[in-house]
Amino acid sequence: MQNASVTPQAKHLVLLGGGHSHLFVLKRLGMDPVPGLVVTLISSEIDTPYSGAMPSYISGFCSKDAMHIDLRPLAQFAGARLIKARVEEIDLEAKTISLPGRPPLAFDLISLNPGSTPSPQALHGAEHACAVKPIAAFLTRWEAVHQEALAAVRAGQDFAISLIGGGPASVELALAMHYRIHTDCGLKLKERSPLTMRIIGAAQELLPQHNGKVRQRVMSTLKKRRIEVHSGQRVKRFLADSVQTTEGQDFKSDASFYATGAALAAWPARCGLGLAADGFLDVLPTLQTASHEFVFAAGDAASIRGAPRPKSGVYAVRAGKILAENLIRYATQRKLKTFKPQRQALALISMGDKSAIASKGSASAQGRLVWQIKQRIDSRFVNRFSHLPATQVEIDLARGLLDSEDESQLRSHALRCAGCGAKVASGVLDEVLDEIHEGREPRRVEDASSVALPDGRVLLQSIDQLSAFINDPFLFARIASNHALSDIYAMGAQPHSALAVIGMPMASRTMSKRLLSELMQGCKLTLAENDCELLGGHTAENPQLQLGLAVNAFAKPDECLTKDGASATDLLILTRPLGTGTLLAGDMRALSRHRWIESAVEQMLLSNRRASQIFSKHRASACTDITGFGFAGHLAEMITPNGAAIELALDKVPLLEGSLELAERGVRSSLYESNKRAASLFYNDEAYGSDARFKLLFDPQTAGGLLASIPEQSAGDCLTELHEAGYGAAAIIGRVIRTGDATASVVLK
Repeated sequence: MQNASVTPQAKHLVLLGGGHSHLFVLKRLGMDPVPGLVVTLISSEIDTPYSGAMPSYISGFCSKDAMHIDLRPLAQFAGARLIKARVEEIDLEAKTISLPGRPPLAFDLISLNPGSTPSPQALHGAEHACAVKPIAAFLTRWEAVHQEALAAVRAGQDFAISLIGGGPASVELALAMHYRIHTDCGLKLKERSPLTMRIIGAAQELLPQHNGKVRQRVMSTLKKRRIEVHSGQRVKRFLADSVQTTEGQDFKSDASFYATGAALAAWPARCGLGLAADGFLDVLPTLQTASHEFVFAAGDAASIRGAPRPKSGVYAVRAGKILAENLIRYATQRKLKTFKPQRQALALISMGDKSAIASKGSASAQGRLVWQIKQRIDSRFVNRFSHLPATQVEIDLARGLLDSEDESQLRSHALRCAGCGAKVASGVLDEVLDEIHEGREPRRVEDASSVALPDGRVLLQSIDQLSAFINDPFLFARIASNHALSDIYAMGAQPHSALAVIGMPMASRTMSKRLLSELMQGCKLTLAENDCELLGGHTAENPQLQLGLAVNAFAKPDECLTKDGASATDLLILTRPLGTGTLLAGDMRALSRHRWIESAVEQMLLSNRRASQIFSKHRASACTDITGFGFAGHLAEMITPNGAAIELALDKVPLLEGSLELAERGVRSSLYESNKRAASLFYNDEAYGSDARFKLLFDPQTAGGLLASIPEQSAGDCLTELHEAGYGAAAIIGRVIRTGDATASVVLK
């Protein structure tokens, strides 16, 4: 008898923060997974910036994307759940994390890499200044200041920018800002201009942690470019148009930024984590916190016993490999390694103008070559976590069992999509149903079944089940529940109650309880938002997490919307953009950007309830929801029974951000080829066959929107109400030009 392999869920590791150290942890887990270890990454920023590349961006030498690492593909590569949230409360006794808008998240071990915040000494009147961290907020402010400065300088008006802090960050930013504004205005760097750039530092000299030669080189450059340096000046307060110091100086400032000494946020201490004398987390050489062995920490937030180091990304990077190793060792109950940070690290200071200074210990060098080396280092670091190995899935199939065509098709779709991308192909379903109904009248296909009741009402029933398509049980349950309600809304009714069917992967008792709790809370929350009661259900073990709902509704027969009532001259309205299948397929392959998936999830969480009510109000003649068979497949169900001819404006069909880009790259859901059978519906598809927009008409949608035909005279008002109700992408995409033809057809425009 052959041995079967099963991987149960056993422990939960939470990575809190998307700092440099955690990048290495995720990469390691993707390259060498730990069977049974469930991983969650929580970060307030998903496009995490690489601070080393920020001066190049400010100077205009690289794009914003080039200095950011999108955590989503990396999390997907690691098989980790990704939650965008700011955490400020951890219950270390219960081992739970409080998250906004969702139930507490339980864990077995946790790693902290949240970075640091500016020192509180610089925060008086902080509403009039901008901290360099968090970097996302700083970049937003800089982009506005950049435009304000350009307008002033070009008009010959004075404009002053103050950088507070005497470390490398202030120096690099001052030089980069000065370079960018001067070059954008066509001015030479040494030329006098209306721009005043100044650095204000509390220490008696700039860069106190660097050698004298570096300080000399930096001061010489600053002097040549007329950048003021005011050392020994501690900021007392920021005002709207000035910076005041405790030494009595009042510097006019149109924009103020501060990069003062780092400090730890208040919440770790509030949660009971032990702090070192410098105010940062007290961390052992194993990278465990001294107060709690199951809590690890690295990066700026950590102060390692016996090895104090400056708050620099260099040390966070070096700690990343040991952190990854020790988290795995702790989870698997093995002896931990000791982290020994280097005593001296290579420091690279950008001078804003494609030159840089390198130093290590007492040695230093300056020039264009140093800058080029820095650029290569920065680019290599970002690419290391952005350009990931392709996802490969092999199927276990003996050669010769299938003919070459069928085998090739199976192997090409080994990476099967979940969600609605996992539905049985419409062709297979139709063939089986036709066999079952042989000899009977043609079946009428509606989104929900209808049972007549003695009181004159009808009982509407529908059932939907999805396999998990994201690594977040709570979020998956919310989307799957919303998806299951959609068939009822497509018929213009209000869901009354539901029964749940849950498939649970094998897991330890503790992990099973956590998983089921998250799933059920997500399901109940969504049903409650839709005034639908969960009556009960059934659970069973399953290789993959699944959630299905059987939904009930009561309605008057004459108030129900149907699929096949479209009338000539009606206009077609689609409430939500297409593209979830392609985006989720890209997500499985670590190709989708987080902002794309975030936007798609936002749409999938949008209930069809109000859209259904608005369509009923405006007397929709036909309605259906767009799900697994794609827009084209569901449109076919809508127009085939009455032989309708449709004129479809392809450029008016709303698409989710990123879906077109992925479609143009050939990324598609595994159900796409089956859905493309509906291409025969299109009269002039040859002219659009290579158009990615056309291909997205066959993309399977999970928790998709509604498609309705609306009388022309009320379509405009209907669309306005949809927009006001939150369906911002809703659009009129075509019209019914005639009905009653023998063969339904669609003409693309």
